[in-house]
Amino acid sequence: MTPIDQPIQLAAETVMGEWSILPSWIPVPGMGALPVNAFVLQGCEPMLVDTGLAALSDDMLARLAAEIDLEDLRWIWLSHTDADHIGNLDRILALAPNATVVTNFLGAGKMGMIGAGDPARTRLLEPGEVFELGGRRLHQLKPPYYDAPETMGFFDETDRVLFVADAFGALLPGSGEAIEAVPEDALREGLVAWSTVDAPWLAQMDQGALGDTLRALNTLQPAHVLSGHLPVAHHVEILTGIVRAAYGRGTTDAVSQATATQVEAILA
Repeated sequence: MTPIDQPIQLAAETVMGEWSILPSWIPVPGMGALPVNAFVLQGCEPMLVDTGLAALSDDMLARLAAEIDLEDLRWIWLSHTDADHIGNLDRILALAPNATVVTNFLGAGKMGMIGAGDPARTRLLEPGEVFELGGRRLHQLKPPYYDAPETMGFFDETDRVLFVADAFGALLPGSGEAIEAVPEDALREGLVAWSTVDAPWLAQMDQGALGDTLRALNTLQPAHVLSGHLPVAHHVEILTGIVRAAYGRGTTDAVSQATATQVEAILA
């Protein structure tokens, strides 16, 4: 993996079939780098999942335009309204006149409070509603942990792609393209460090309930796990195993409150 000292947007990479990832990375001083990903689904109703960092807006839009004609973009799945997921929403909506934002009631309300998006171009999903597009069924689900209550993940039953928003994100030694390039210990420590920042409440969660949630993801047997903050993964049981083991003993001491505050400031 390559150490970085500046945010960087990389070219799109194919996940499989019609799915691709638009990866970017931001440095976290003293802790390595954090991936910040968006995803593209091609097909007859193209969809963008999250919109990336505003700080990398020009590069992000150029990479997106290389993947798809923005006039063809039909849907923008917004996992939640944090700055690193909604950063380019308004610019993309301006360039993609046929795109509609997919969110839920709380997500739409928060967008209204921050003046983002367009209510007339918003599709609200009911809790548990299956979203159908271009012959696919995306089963809406709540990721095992998150930092915003409106967070929406999904499972694509066609390609067995699982999108988990912030869950399973990791602070890693540097930027890289493949999860296989991350040493096992670096993945474990980076994943626990990120969850300590992003979802510190995991340490207080009932272990049985957390275990049930993680086992449910294993049961889905996804072929690909898409996280906003991790390279594309292919073995969900490795990720769920790390989280289950970590929160049997509480949060890591590797992340101080000062570091957590620093990471939050970088993403803001």
